[in-house]
Amino acid sequence: MASRTGDILIARGLATRDRLHEAQREGNARREPICSRLLAAGVPEGALASVLSEKHGVPGVDLSRTAIAVSVLDLVPRGVAQGDLILPLSLEGERLHLGMARPLDERILSEVRFATGREVSPYVAVRASLARAVQEAYDCRERGEPLWCGADAGPGGPFLAAVVPGGDLVEAELVDDLLPESADPLEVTEVPIEVEVPPPPARAGGRRLVLVVDDEPEIRKLVRRTLEAKGYAVESAADGADALAKAEALVPDLVLLDAMLPKVHGFEAARRLKAGPRTRGVPVVMMTAIYRGWRFAADAREAYGAEDYVEKPFRIDDLLRRVEAALDAGAARAPAAPARVSPELARGRELLSAGQAAEAIVALEQAVRGDPYSAEAHHLLGRALRARGEHFRAMTELERAVELRPGHLAALRSLAALYEETGFRRKAAETLERALPAAPDEAVRGAIRRDLLRLL
Repeated sequence: MASRTGDILIARGLATRDRLHEAQREGNARREPICSRLLAAGVPEGALASVLSEKHGVPGVDLSRTAIAVSVLDLVPRGVAQGDLILPLSLEGERLHLGMARPLDERILSEVRFATGREVSPYVAVRASLARAVQEAYDCRERGEPLWCGADAGPGGPFLAAVVPGGDLVEAELVDDLLPESADPLEVTEVPIEVEVPPPPARAGGRRLVLVVDDEPEIRKLVRRTLEAKGYAVESAADGADALAKAEALVPDLVLLDAMLPKVHGFEAARRLKAGPRTRGVPVVMMTAIYRGWRFAADAREAYGAEDYVEKPFRIDDLLRRVEAALDAGAARAPAAPARVSPELARGRELLSAGQAAEAIVALEQAVRGDPYSAEAHHLLGRALRARGEHFRAMTELERAVELRPGHLAALRSLAALYEETGFRRKAAETLERALPAAPDEAVRGAIRRDLLRLL
């Protein structure tokens, strides 16, 4: 058995090589993954969840010992849960904890983020147990029962029975209670970095520039012809990554952005545009043939900062009217000074530097509410929460910081340290690999490489 799952199972003494081959044959015949077969053979679900957690580098969940408040199921329709094999587990503030069979599937994660308007923390589950839990939990909701409880769940609830890579099962009402102590966490010295934002480039001929982003060449050509005929300058991109790069370099007057894009999902691209110091003031008009209806439109405006939302197929005159309205609305807003720091952010930074983490958290939470697209506010809030021992909340904020600004070196190093502290050594190494290109000089790169080698 050459698979990563098989290697971990053998190393932990949960199966012999012969038993793995037998389980694989049975799984192939029944079209079930190996952990589902071992679960049917009597291997404890918590142990299998821990194996999957180590394989994927995300927390695992033992659904047999978990109790879920069925009200959280309202966030995900039953058909979606069954089709994608996902199960809402709990809601912590604006963070949805989600049981998944494929916890690294970015398509599913992006769509749940958009549909719910919340960030998502994936928990990997044994597929057979997850499929059964989805069926039973939604049945409970339809019967009007307040809780779904796994077969071995204790009294009370709701609570989450979770594991971290290499860790034992822990039952807890709060995710923060699930964290093991690390003997040798990364030490990170934080240095506040003030970023000077260069002015946008001058426009040739004074024409307003529209960046058209769509993976369909025909759409790009049609929109380009229409806009150029009206006197606009037009640039185009075929995927989300190219769109972000061009928006950063050109600072267009408007981005016309398709929702379904390769490389970087359209909604994630919109989020990053609104977080970027150079692009946060650029109006974004979303286009979509998939996410239809006023609820999606409202969420696109509130959660992703879209100026407008256009469903495909569209009439070209209607699209042009919306583009012009969005440009006028963007021009009418007084431009904010890009280097402006909110008083709450400045106060939070001072309190954190003085070691007053609890007071810093209050100020920084206000800063985040005032500017949810501020990577620095999320970064400092994550550091303050980490200092208070609220590790999973800290992880949420630091992950958000690097989502908003992927090259945020201090946030990346803080997140890597936190991953290591909580037992996610592979995630810590992956995060340090992401930090290397952001290092400003060879000395910093050398320090990151040393930490990376130690983890590997």
